[in-house]
Amino acid sequence: MIHLVKVFRDIFNYYLLKKKESDFSVGFFCENNYIFEYLKPYIINKCKKKKVLLISFEKLNFEETNKIKIYIFYTKFFRELVFLTLKLDYLYSSTTDLGQTIFRRSKSSKCKYIFLQHSPVSLTMIYNSNAFDLFDAVQAVNTYQFEEMKEMKIKRNLKTKVFKGKYLFLSEYTSKNYKSNTYEADLLIAPSWNSNFYQLNCHLQLKYLLEKNNINYILRPHPMSLKKKEIYLNDLKKNNIQFDISHKVNLNNFRFLISDWSGIFIEFAIISKRKAFLINTRKKILNKNYSVYKNIPMEISTRNILAKTYETNELENLVKELKNKKDNFNNFLISLEDENIKKKVKESFYI
Repeated sequence: MIHLVKVFRDIFNYYLLKKKESDFSVGFFCENNYIFEYLKPYIINKCKKKKVLLISFEKLNFEETNKIKIYIFYTKFFRELVFLTLKLDYLYSSTTDLGQTIFRRSKSSKCKYIFLQHSPVSLTMIYNSNAFDLFDAVQAVNTYQFEEMKEMKIKRNLKTKVFKGKYLFLSEYTSKNYKSNTYEADLLIAPSWNSNFYQLNCHLQLKYLLEKNNINYILRPHPMSLKKKEIYLNDLKKNNIQFDISHKVNLNNFRFLISDWSGIFIEFAIISKRKAFLINTRKKILNKNYSVYKNIPMEISTRNILAKTYETNELENLVKELKNKKDNFNNFLISLEDENIKKKVKESFYI
């Protein structure tokens, strides 16, 4: 019955989209709310000049305006159909693997497909080897990504253009609108997906150690960790772990961050000007041919200057260090003007 309701919704939404499609030349594909938070600044900027068509696979935490029209599709058939019949000049997205999933190039128009970043990390290591092959253009938000894409174009003989673009998500967080004088919790735990963080029970070990030391925390599972069933919400509830699955997290609301290989540690360091704590879980590598690339990803190059790292069997030492810094976290500050950090981090981003 639920599936039938979704089918009828999709039929109606597809009808409405086709009826209004000619009013739009620009569209965005935001697969979910997590991606939407990263693309929202670009959407708002774009709609200052043009009407924007927005396609998603779930209800977005955003209200339509006279410049932005949202169409949501729930079933596989209509999700694939809408892309195959799309008639736009440009479609922006932060979903990789164009043409390899239901996210396909249109057969009804000469639409240009442009990839916008939702992280400052590697393009050659954490994505499939052909993740960007069918895009017309790929944004690079820092020099690391730009050099990676240049090398990728040569090695894979790609016609894809690479362009330098401002990382608006980070700009939004460093603006006055996001400054906070209070803390939601002492600590945010934000591991990446496709690491062995949950497999090694790091979340359970940290819960025990943090509660033992009176450190309040919030665990933020990556949406892909839930989708890929690396962790289940029922297990988190059963173990009384404090978690948050909302897609909008203000990094200014936390004194400290624990992560592993997620690019969030770079964002946190720039926003809070404090080092993060990183656990050396299994490195996230989805490209089996990653070793052929010579350019070193940002998350590796900056790991030891923007964070303090611990092995998976050193979590007790990590929490002990965190407790020592809790009451005087100013001595964990970093300076973005430090010569090494300025060169490897601050000056690497395009502004």
